[in-house]
Amino acid sequence: MFAPSPSEGVFRQGEVVSNLIQVHLRADSLAADAGEVTLEEKVHPYALILTQDCDLDWDFKARATVRSEAEPDEKEKARENRRQAKLVPNVLLCELATVPDLRPLLAGGDILKRVRGNLDERYYFLPAISPTDDRVGEGLAELVADFKRVFSIPTDELYFRLASGLLRRSVLQAPHLQHMSSRFGYYCLRVALPEHEPAQAPTGPSKPTALPAAAEGGAPAA
Repeated sequence: MFAPSPSEGVFRQGEVVSNLIQVHLRADSLAADAGEVTLEEKVHPYALILTQDCDLDWDFKARATVRSEAEPDEKEKARENRRQAKLVPNVLLCELATVPDLRPLLAGGDILKRVRGNLDERYYFLPAISPTDDRVGEGLAELVADFKRVFSIPTDELYFRLASGLLRRSVLQAPHLQHMSSRFGYYCLRVALPEHEPAQAPTGPSKPTALPAAAEGGAPAA
């Protein structure tokens, strides 16, 4: 089900990474009277890459292309435009939680049973990863992907963080990778339905509908 992450090269869809730092603006520091804009860091102990393999691969190759320092001609401009079109500005990920961390957030034990069986559309359950399938060689406990807790990291920043503590661990293999991807797509395609007030049943005896008055000659009125 898993294989060790590559030691170098392009990130992979379905890859588990650990010790990922996400930097974002503090919303309250954007107020007009807040003074300086403040940044804060959030550490994700584990995360799962969701961006498609093909997009990641095209992006990695485009970033490796050496740009000419000479004054660009029309061919060079067209080549650069094609390169820019292949770049992926941000990599999409979702949070991974251990079962002990997730359990208090669920409404009941029966939901955890559904999660373990991959019967709850919000979550995707990953069984424990053996040390032989972990690039670090430590192995990983059971993890649960939470499709409601997605976030993105600038692609160049994600690669840069490999030199500052980010660890590549393990990659989900086919057909489990395709199953996870389709589950995530299904979760994103949910359609919100409007709420309707239930119809109120009559509480008393219903009154008979009055018949129309008879017209002259005894025939009912039209």
